[in-house]
Order: sequence, then structure tokens, then C-alpha cells
Amino acid sequence: MSQRGIILGKICEDKAVGFLKRNGYKILERNYRSRFGEIDVIAKEGDSVVFIEIKSRASPLFGPPYLRITKRKKEHIVKSALSYLKRWGLTDTDCRIDIVSVSLDKKDPIELIKNAFGV
Repeated sequence: MSQRGIILGKICEDKAVGFLKRNGYKILERNYRSRFGEIDVIAKEGDSVVFIEIKSRASPLFGPPYLRITKRKKEHIVKSALSYLKRWGLTDTDCRIDIVSVSLDKKDPIELIKNAFGV
């Protein structure tokens, strides 16, 4: 990834985290890494542990950002989420996976998709 892409990714991730906080999420971890991959944000909302993937795009040319999440990426997120739950003894805890989609070309650039796919 280019230096510009890294900087834009960080800016979008920070915007997404601010949005999540304003909407009642308590951030537990950012950029959690397991042997299966990375989860952008792990948070609590109510009694649920929420694993959050953040995707961004500067242009609408190829569709909304969340379309960039491939089947393989979903599998890695699920495996990493299960690894996190097991590591912290939270296997009986309610959990879900949300997506935050950040479009840099829109007036309202952030879209939250709750329970985007199963754990």
C-alpha cells in the first residue's frame, strides 16, 4: 500500500472510531492481531462484544467500501474473533461482527452495518 493509502486508511479508521464512540460503543482494542489476521476494532456495545471491520474508499467508482470485504477476509475475521473470545474466556458472551464503511466522497460518509455476517 502506498504512503498516501496508509495515511488515508488511518484517517478513516480514526473517523470510524469516533463515530462508534459517539454511538455508544466502548473501544476495547484497535488493530487486534491473531495468527489468522487482523480485526480493526473490538468494542463493547451493551452486553455484546463487537468485532468491527472498517473499509474506506475515496471514490464511488467501484461501489461502496464494504464491497471490498471478500469471502476470505470474512473467514479471517471470524477465525480471529473466535481466537479473541477463546483467549479471554468469553466464549459464552454475545458477539457479532459489524462493518463501518467510510466514503470520503459523501456528505454523510459513515455507514454502520450491524451484524454484517455471522461469527
